[in-house]
Amino acid sequence: MKYLKYGNTGIFVSGLALGTMTFGERNQWKLGGVDQNLANKMVKYSIDSGINLFDTADIYENGDSEKILGNSIQGYRDQILIATKVRGRTGNGINEMGLSRHHMSISLRKSLERLNTKWIDIYQYHGWDTESDVNEVVETMQNFVDNGYVYYPGFSNFSAWQMAYYQGTVEERGYTRYESAQMNYNLINRDVEYDVIPFLKWNKMTLLAWSPLHGGVLTGKYRKNEKPPEGTRMGDRGFFFPYFDENRGWLIVDEVIKIADEIGSTPSQIAIAWLLERDVVVLIGARNMEQLEENINSVNVKLKKEHLERLEELTKPEPRYPNWMIERQNMDRRP
Repeated sequence: MKYLKYGNTGIFVSGLALGTMTFGERNQWKLGGVDQNLANKMVKYSIDSGINLFDTADIYENGDSEKILGNSIQGYRDQILIATKVRGRTGNGINEMGLSRHHMSISLRKSLERLNTKWIDIYQYHGWDTESDVNEVVETMQNFVDNGYVYYPGFSNFSAWQMAYYQGTVEERGYTRYESAQMNYNLINRDVEYDVIPFLKWNKMTLLAWSPLHGGVLTGKYRKNEKPPEGTRMGDRGFFFPYFDENRGWLIVDEVIKIADEIGSTPSQIAIAWLLERDVVVLIGARNMEQLEENINSVNVKLKKEHLERLEELTKPEPRYPNWMIERQNMDRRP
């Protein structure tokens, strides 16, 4: 297992992290329906494989994901890191969502109870909240840190300018800085390379990549103009999420399948191995042990230079800035 320094801290996180959106028998989003027994096996196998970061959110399966994860990590708590999130709707009340001090405080208390822990290692805003004042939000998060409930604050699904606004605010106040951003990033969606990744590198922050297989599209189980197989995410839900440009996306899937055949691996492993080459933390998810083992074994897949070049040519984002501007930004001004 590869380990990366987490942000500008002194701790290290595994290159693969286990996302637990599949945990919960309600299976409300048709993602997995993993029960407690299977979750226990998944968590143990992950830890035995070197994974030390587990990600969840208060809205996953109406809190059941946190509860099941909390049960699964008993006996391992000091060895691992837990990341969860706050912002999404947790009830029908008008104030049961957002980043107000009211909602964040209640959500943190409930997350700690469900996870059966005294602290959360990485507490992430689950998206921007237009209704809450940034000063109140950062004050509330800092209060959590000061009281030992949160070790490191983080972002999820923020734009670069939004993160810059928050980081500037906490820096000005002398508050604890934010160390990571959890974003959608994979071979089909590389939009974060425009502004988000340059911002994270400049600020020595870590990128946590969610949906590395783009909702299962990069597994190769779905093909253009073919009915999705029953029992799969697309087969059960009837739509792709995250959405993507299908004209370009299916070409990428075809190329990933070709490379997998050449190497003797699976399309999923190619997609994950590509991300691991980019020094990001890859959040993998699974609905059974076979998927989990396949995804974790991606650490043993080595892409050749030729394969990386083929994937780069097919998937690289269109340039947003004139070449002269990029060249000017990259000029080495050192004597």
